[in-house]
Amino acid sequence: MSVGSELVGRTVLVVEDSPETQDLIATYLEHQGLRVLRAANGAELTARIAEDRPDLVLLDINLPDCDGLALAERLRLGEAVPLIFVTGRDSPTDRIAGLSHGGDYVTKPVDLLELLIRIRNLLRRSGASAVPAASAEGGAVPSPDAPLTFQGWRLDLVRRALFRPDGSYLALTTGEFNILAALAAMRPNPVSREYLLDVISNRDPRSISEHTVDTLITRLRRKMRLDDSAPSPIITIRGVGYALESDES
Repeated sequence: MSVGSELVGRTVLVVEDSPETQDLIATYLEHQGLRVLRAANGAELTARIAEDRPDLVLLDINLPDCDGLALAERLRLGEAVPLIFVTGRDSPTDRIAGLSHGGDYVTKPVDLLELLIRIRNLLRRSGASAVPAASAEGGAVPSPDAPLTFQGWRLDLVRRALFRPDGSYLALTTGEFNILAALAAMRPNPVSREYLLDVISNRDPRSISEHTVDTLITRLRRKMRLDDSAPSPIITIRGVGYALESDES
């Protein structure tokens, strides 16, 4: 499946008051060739809309200074510019409210590939013209659904598969894959235990314990230890959480 090269160079405004969630989404979209703007509240969103005219807005509903639904209605988001609500509110009433305001709707924790495909589909429907798939330096930009690579490892988000540096397949559980995907999307920036807990909780914290993240990280490290005794690329950031080591380390 190809997500398409028409995303390259498009401008997306990510409106999210959680710095970690904002970084996770923005960093992933930037890796796909999108130009990403950021805002943490309704006031910053309003300024960005006026100054930068983004091609699409990703909007959290629960903002510190306003309600995202009311703001979207006031600014005519969804009508004037394609809109996707990105929120932890997932009741049928919330979904209907979001759709009635002209926006698509994605719930947290965000499936990054699903979000990318929704962005593509909205931009296509809005009639935005394609941009050549080349970077500012003139080099080729990878396909939006290209695997994430780190230290020779290859993480295929479409097939949900991990491949060792020698090309062999390494089986992961759903929880292990979701944690590794979050770390890979943010690499080399660290991701907190709290966010990783949200990634694997399916929005129901009663289904997991506080030690679940550490247990999954331990299992991943054991599985990803290579025959040459090279350590796993997952490192602990004291006081923060975990990260994938950069290729330059």
